[in-house]
Amino acid sequence: STGDGGIHNYNDPNEVRNCRLLGMADLKLSKDYVRDTVAGYLNHLISLGVAGFRVDAAKHMWPGDLRAVFERLHDLNTAYFTAGTKPFIYLEVIDLGNEPIKAAEYTGIARVTDFIYGIKIAEVFRHHNQAKWLRTWGDHWGMPNSNDAVVFIDNHDTQRGHSGGVLTFYEPRSDKMATEFMLAHPYGFTRVMSSYRWNRDFHDGRDHNSWMGPP
Repeated sequence: STGDGGIHNYNDPNEVRNCRLLGMADLKLSKDYVRDTVAGYLNHLISLGVAGFRVDAAKHMWPGDLRAVFERLHDLNTAYFTAGTKPFIYLEVIDLGNEPIKAAEYTGIARVTDFIYGIKIAEVFRHHNQAKWLRTWGDHWGMPNSNDAVVFIDNHDTQRGHSGGVLTFYEPRSDKMATEFMLAHPYGFTRVMSSYRWNRDFHDGRDHNSWMGPP
C-alpha cells in the first residue's frame, strides 16, 4: 500500500492492483461478500436480457478475483438466448508490450482488448510500414491469440490521444480502409467505433478539448 492509498508507481503490479486508481474507491474483490454482491448485480442484468459485459480498467484487479466473480454468473436468459449460453465478457487490459502487467495474465478468464492492433494498423495505412507484411497479421505481430483478442481501429480513449497514434475519423480515407481490412481479416473479435466530431484544440502535444461530449 501507499501512504495515501493511491497508485504512484505504475511499474509495481501490486500497487496497480491494490491501491486506488485516480482516487476512486477500490472494492475488496478478495472478499466473498464483495464477489457475491458484484456477481448478484451482473446476474440481475443477465435476467433482464443483457448478453455480456466489458470490464473497464481490468488490470487494476487481480485475475483470480475476476475469475471468482465470473464463475458466479448465470447462463443467459433463455427467453432471448439458447439454453446454456454464457455471457460474453471482455476486459480492458492496456498492454503495449512494455507493461509490467501482461494481457496474457487475463486471457484464461475472458477476451482482452488488443491496443497494439490500432497502432500497428495505423502504421500500415499511413504508409509508415509496408502492406505486404500484413500476410502475417495477427499474433506474429506481438498481439494476443486471435481467440483471446478484441480488436478495434480506435476507441473512446485512443481517439483522444491515449495509448498511441491510432487512426480516427479525422483521417477518413485511411480510417475506412483500415476498418474494411479489420472486418475482412479473421484475426480477433472486431469492434467498430461509433463516434462524433468535436472541436479539437491541439497544443502542448495534446488535445485540450478531449473531454468534450457529443453535440
